[in-house]
Amino acid sequence: MVKVEVVMDEKTLIAKHMLNYRLMKLSWALFFIILGGSFILESAGTINNTQKEIILYAGSGSVLLLLNVLRIFWHIEIGRFSTGLGVMGLLLGIARYYSLDVSIWPALAMIIGIYILLGLIKK
Repeated sequence: MVKVEVVMDEKTLIAKHMLNYRLMKLSWALFFIILGGSFILESAGTINNTQKEIILYAGSGSVLLLLNVLRIFWHIEIGRFSTGLGVMGLLLGIARYYSLDVSIWPALAMIIGIYILLGLIKK
C-alpha cells in the first residue's frame, strides 16, 4: 500500500493560520461584548446575578462552540479543549436557567480529566 502525503503550499498554510487568528479574535471580541453587556444589564437593574451567570456561561460556551464549528467549516483543526469548555459552559448555563445547583469547579475538573484521558487514548 502506498502512502500519499498531501503537502500544502506556503501561501495556503499562511492563509489558514491568518483565518484561524481572525476567528480567535472574533471569538474574544464576542466574549468581551457578552461580558460587558451582562455587567451593564446587571448594574442597570434589568437582570439579577443569576441571570447574569446564565448569560455568561451560555454565551461564552456558545462562542467557543461557534468558533469550532467555523473551524470545521473552513477545514482548520478544532481545539478539543475549547470544545469541552464550550459544552461545559453551555450546559452550566442551561442548568442555571432551570435552577439546578451545579458548581463550575467539579465540571471544569471533569473536562480537564476527560481531555487528558482522550489524549492518552489517542496516542
